[in-house]
Amino acid sequence: MSEWEKKKILVTVKAYPEKSRKHGPVVCVSGITDEGEWIRLYPFQIHHFSGPNKIKKYDWIEIECKKASEKLNRKESYKIRAESVRIIDRSLHEKKIKGRVDWGARNEIILPHVDPSLEYLKERFDEDRTSLGLIKPKEVLEFYKKGELEIIKTEKQFQKTLFGPSIPTIHRIPHIFGYRFRCGGCEDGKEHKLQCEDWELLESYRSWGQHYRNVDILWEKLHEKFFEKMLAEKDLYFYVGMFSQYPTWLIIGLYYPPKGTGVS
Repeated sequence: MSEWEKKKILVTVKAYPEKSRKHGPVVCVSGITDEGEWIRLYPFQIHHFSGPNKIKKYDWIEIECKKASEKLNRKESYKIRAESVRIIDRSLHEKKIKGRVDWGARNEIILPHVDPSLEYLKERFDEDRTSLGLIKPKEVLEFYKKGELEIIKTEKQFQKTLFGPSIPTIHRIPHIFGYRFRCGGCEDGKEHKLQCEDWELLESYRSWGQHYRNVDILWEKLHEKFFEKMLAEKDLYFYVGMFSQYPTWLIIGLYYPPKGTGVS
């Protein structure tokens, strides 16, 4: 049986909250350890992501964790000791340079971990159960939806807890978005279509629907931000991970430094 160990982790991805039968509202977090290894941490209680001291992307945290036992035996999956979570450094999250984040400092840590292609990661999974990575698409062909948009009618609500702060009520958000792209391993005519579960995208879907109240305008705004502006103004990378129940790869987060700060 694996033992608890203390790790320092840079948070790079927060999955959209879900309701677990066993744990209640929870979040899965992925990141890079201070030793340069990808890691997946679960289950974080939702209260860790609300309030003034909530965990944000690109915070360094310290946590006690141990190797998880799971169906696919994914290499990077760890179970956490929730009460051990501690934020130790917010410098990569905070806005420092003329009110903007320091993308150069982020890139120094993150870009050395770019993988050659999705095909490469698939081979690694067969070899050693690697199930997390970061890829730079060679060409992004489409940002698409595979279902009709809807206006999520319930406003973001909070429920009071007996001994702690109020926590957000989790509403189910349809995961219907994806990207069609080519990566460095795609031969002529080959392409990938991966579902995208980026928290920022799904939260934009929920909250912008409340604002615009029109699915056509909502799609126009989502397409503008997550496709048109991403390609025109950003160097877009995909954090990718494998689904827990069967070996299917998903885009679990987006990394998008402004053009000129990343690598081509």
